[in-house]
Amino acid sequence: MSTGRKNQTRNNKSRSRRAILLLAVIAACLIAIVVLLPPNRGKLLPEAVQPGESVPQHTEEGAPPETRSPEAEAAGTKRSERPVPKVRIAVVIDDVGYNLEQLDKFLGFPAPIALSVLPNLPHSSESARRIVESGKELLLHLPMEAVNGNDPGPGAIRTTQSEEEIRRLLESSFSQVPQAVGVNNHMGSRATADERVMNVVMEYLHTSRRFYLDSRTTTESVAARAAARHGVAFLERDVFLDNEPEAEAIKKALESGIQIARKKGQAVLIGHIHNPQIVEVMELLLAGLEQAGVELVPVSALIDEKREDS
Repeated sequence: MSTGRKNQTRNNKSRSRRAILLLAVIAACLIAIVVLLPPNRGKLLPEAVQPGESVPQHTEEGAPPETRSPEAEAAGTKRSERPVPKVRIAVVIDDVGYNLEQLDKFLGFPAPIALSVLPNLPHSSESARRIVESGKELLLHLPMEAVNGNDPGPGAIRTTQSEEEIRRLLESSFSQVPQAVGVNNHMGSRATADERVMNVVMEYLHTSRRFYLDSRTTTESVAARAAARHGVAFLERDVFLDNEPEAEAIKKALESGIQIARKKGQAVLIGHIHNPQIVEVMELLLAGLEQAGVELVPVSALIDEKREDS
């Protein structure tokens, strides 16, 4: 065999050995990748779950639940029980007690609201009973003297009354709504601006462990100062929902209340039982409120929140 052919044969064998070696290296790398790669890596979506099975949940760090410590489990449970919301608004519907037909529309509203009952009306006691039975929150809508001379209705608190008479009227009014958790004033632009009158009211509320919601019918109200003096839990109205009774105006008033709540964390909105469009507008907007992080709560929930913050 010639020298040239011998050299060519050696070169061919050398290239074959290098090719075999390269293939061996590639195969080894592939094996290593298969062995080291986690079994779920590369799956874009979880496999279909069969009936009766559950999808395992993972922590933010990626650890499956069974690897979490008891402390982490407890913390996770608390987080799930107390989601971070939200702004909170409470809606109060005033002037309940004239008839029961108007009341039924509000009792069917599928979220917490409070209803405030006027005393000494034909349906005051029955309205209170139905409100409590429905699970809605009950308030006393206390008639109080107005500056303009308008009649607040029977059982009104007036600046000309003695302290004993004011206490007697409070006792009588609450006896018709015994499960009321608080009170807000009906009219009252004169009475709520009177220090003596409001001191008597707050003394009574402190003794009976009820809160006061100022309807804010006057900028001269001294209710907040009197409540602080006597240790009475206190809130005040932020928005009237139906100063204008049309649906579009109610919607704008509701939006205004939400804006206030976003600034303060909470807001109180007051409407009136004779305007059924309030409940209709709120039912239409309820899902949107939840999606926007706005929570409808009883008035007492805002009271509790203020106590926790103080």
